[in-house]
Amino acid sequence: MGVADHRAVITASADAACRLCRSVRVRRCDKTREGFLTLPSIDFVFWPASARIHGFRGHVEAAKAGGFTALAIAPETYLDALESGLTPSDMKAMAADAGAPLRYLDSLTDWAPIRVPAECSPELRARFDVSTDHSFRMCEKLGLTSILAVAGYDKGTVELPRLVDGFGRLCERAHAQGYWIDLEFMPFWGMPNLSDAWAIVSGVNPPNAGILVDVWHLSKGAYELDLLKRLPGKHLAGMQIDDGVRRQVGKSLFDDTINYRNFPGEGEFDVVEIVKIVAGKGNLRHVGPEVFSLEADALSARDAGIRSGDTSRKVLAEAGVSLATV
Repeated sequence: MGVADHRAVITASADAACRLCRSVRVRRCDKTREGFLTLPSIDFVFWPASARIHGFRGHVEAAKAGGFTALAIAPETYLDALESGLTPSDMKAMAADAGAPLRYLDSLTDWAPIRVPAECSPELRARFDVSTDHSFRMCEKLGLTSILAVAGYDKGTVELPRLVDGFGRLCERAHAQGYWIDLEFMPFWGMPNLSDAWAIVSGVNPPNAGILVDVWHLSKGAYELDLLKRLPGKHLAGMQIDDGVRRQVGKSLFDDTINYRNFPGEGEFDVVEIVKIVAGKGNLRHVGPEVFSLEADALSARDAGIRSGDTSRKVLAEAGVSLATV
């Protein structure tokens, strides 16, 4: 199936309500009120990087302590929770009781023909080497409504037409289930920059997908702020906020990203400015911290959640973004 065919199939059912939009009651931006963007239904998501060592129960504890309204879950976290004796219903209930229902899958690489990079740790393989079928079963069992698609292939190993075709197929399948797809670029592997992600998303132009902007990835790769300002708001619905230093820390850029991020507002990046650009387009539906760091690993689950929530709210307030009261 070609690009035009994917567009036709997806657009034909574009009037079907997106399950994600229903779950968070997304409304259009009402411009500004007293200096704040009126986006009261933004989902405040806990991407549990800062509590990664604590397992699913710790992720739930952190999300509750930080006052988040939703929780993301990775495939390996799901499997570990099952092995610990929890059922999918248990996981759903625990997160919901904490006030942060499970809604986001982190992540899926099977939309491209190569799932994992050439150099791949066992931990990364557990997250990335997962089929689309398994990912959709997870979504169904846990009630997830949004999938984060990332590039597991190395740079230059897959041609753009194949990526557009694969992403189109994923969006088509997700649309039939009412799922939203966020495509995330990262400054290593095969989709390093915002322009690379935009080439894929614009090639499909799906009604149920866009680009997730992670402040760390944007800042450490090609800093394409002018392009970000030009992109249509309909394809910019999600953000992960974090911080860092401009020089590389650690032995590689990948080592930097998994061990040396800073909490939002505690580094050198233009976090507030980037949030302003994305939120100002009026379509920001979900935002939350993703802080992989050795510093965060030293915290208890509760403290990691509190620090993630507090630093994120401070940055969002400085950017003029008002979150709904938990």
